[in-house]
Amino acid sequence: MRKHIQLLCLLAGISFLSTGCEQEMMSFEGKDCLYFDVRRGATWIDPNRWGHQFFTAVAFGNIIGDESEVSLKIMASGSIKDYDRPFQVVVVKDSTQVTENIDFIGLQQDFVIKAGEISADVNFTALRSQAQMDDTLQLQLQIVPGEHFITNHTAFGDHPNTYEAEKNSAFAGNKDASIHNIFFYDVLTQPTGWWGADTGGGLFGKFSAKKYRLMMELTGTTIADYATKMTMTSPRATAIGQQMAIYLLEKARAHEPVLDEDGTMMYFSAVSTLGGSDAWKAFTKPEDYYK
Repeated sequence: MRKHIQLLCLLAGISFLSTGCEQEMMSFEGKDCLYFDVRRGATWIDPNRWGHQFFTAVAFGNIIGDESEVSLKIMASGSIKDYDRPFQVVVVKDSTQVTENIDFIGLQQDFVIKAGEISADVNFTALRSQAQMDDTLQLQLQIVPGEHFITNHTAFGDHPNTYEAEKNSAFAGNKDASIHNIFFYDVLTQPTGWWGADTGGGLFGKFSAKKYRLMMELTGTTIADYATKMTMTSPRATAIGQQMAIYLLEKARAHEPVLDEDGTMMYFSAVSTLGGSDAWKAFTKPEDYYK
C-alpha cells in the first residue's frame, strides 16, 4: 500500500496568469475557493516544485518516537483581502478509523485566512497506537465552504515543470481538492542496515517485522541503528546476531521455541555457529526440530 500519485487539478472558474507557481495570483470571478495545497518531496528542492498530493502518510514503522507532527497547507484562490476570513476543517467520520486522543491530538476545527494572506496551516500531532500495528488507519479531513469561500476544485493544475511528489500509492483514491486523507500505519519494513537475505542467509537471516521488533527489544537498539550499514556495521551486526542466537537457543532448549511470522523457528546465522547439536537451519519447523 505505498502507491503514491501525482495530483492534477483543473480549478473550476479559474485560469492561471502564469504557468510558473500556483501560488501566483489567479484571475477569478465569483467567490474565492479553498483547497488543500499539500506537497511532499526532497527538502533541498523548492517545495512549490513538487506536485500536489491528496494524502499524507504517517509511517510510524520508520519513526523512532511515538509522535509525529503533521502540517497541511490550505490555499485560497482569488484576490488577497484586507480582512480576516474564517473557515472550518472537519473530520469526515464515515471515512475515518482513527480516534482522537489515541491516534492524534491537537486538531482544531476553526481556522482563518488572515488579512493580507492567502494560506493557513492545519497542524496536529499524530500518535503511535496499538491499533496501527500492522494495519493502516485513515483520518479524512474536509474543508467546509462558508461565508467567504467555496470548495469547487475537483482537480489540481500543476504546471509542467513540477516534480512528482510520490509515486505508486494505493492511497491515491481521493481526487477532491477540498479533502485530504492522512494514513497512519506502524508497519516495519526492511531497513538498509539489515544483514540478511530472503534465502535465510546472512547474519540476520530473512527479514520479518516480528524478528526486527524482538531484536530492538532485546538488544536496546532502535530504528536509527539500522538506517544504513554505516550505522549497523558488520562487527555490530555480528554481536547482535550472537546475542539473539543465545536467546533463541535458550528458548528452544526450554521447549519454548520463538517462531517467526511464517511459523518456522526464528533464525540467525549464529544459531548454527553457537548452537552445536541444538542448532537448526533457516526455515526449520518446530515439529521437525523436536522429532
